[in-house]
Amino acid sequence: MRTIPDWIYDDLAAQGFALPADSAENLAMLRDYAHRLDDTLNALTELSRVGRLADPPATHDLHALVASSCAELPAVPKLTCDLQCLGLSARGAKNDLRRLFGAVIGNAAVHHDRDFGNLRIAATPWNGRVQVTVSDDGPGIPSAHREAVFKPLATLRPKSETGRVGVGLAIARKIERSMGGEIAIVEADAPRGLSLRFDLPRSDTGH
Repeated sequence: MRTIPDWIYDDLAAQGFALPADSAENLAMLRDYAHRLDDTLNALTELSRVGRLADPPATHDLHALVASSCAELPAVPKLTCDLQCLGLSARGAKNDLRRLFGAVIGNAAVHHDRDFGNLRIAATPWNGRVQVTVSDDGPGIPSAHREAVFKPLATLRPKSETGRVGVGLAIARKIERSMGGEIAIVEADAPRGLSLRFDLPRSDTGH
């Protein structure tokens, strides 16, 4: 379904044939829907892999995990990362931990409403675990929707605008619960922005 509309475009271009405006618009709509369906299926597949195809549990340096996710942020918006998690380690499956931080940090980038901004990722020991707070200076989320955004395929903006299908925070919550933790939105310390807080199993070698 995803590739056939592309083949039609290629065949028409090769023959120098121009579709009428209405037909071109309908074909473009079909191609867009097919690509979005493909993205949705890929995202749901990623959600299904949490815990089921996890790496063996091991100890990981939190600063390195977070820095790796920040390095994968898109060029726009230009977000700077303030990392406050030196000296702490967490225990878990590396691929699931990377998915968790990628989902939370990527969510902040996708929904930021400016060309620049700041992310603060802070970790502290908490009840024998490590508590992590990821705060941004974006538009935030209305309190009425702060639970709904954790449901699969839930988005506050049209998927055509964000390029996402609304699975990122669902993945983050599933990973958290598989490690005996929880993730939630907490009130930000600033007039703008959003803070997500979650906890991870603390390694015995953590400081």
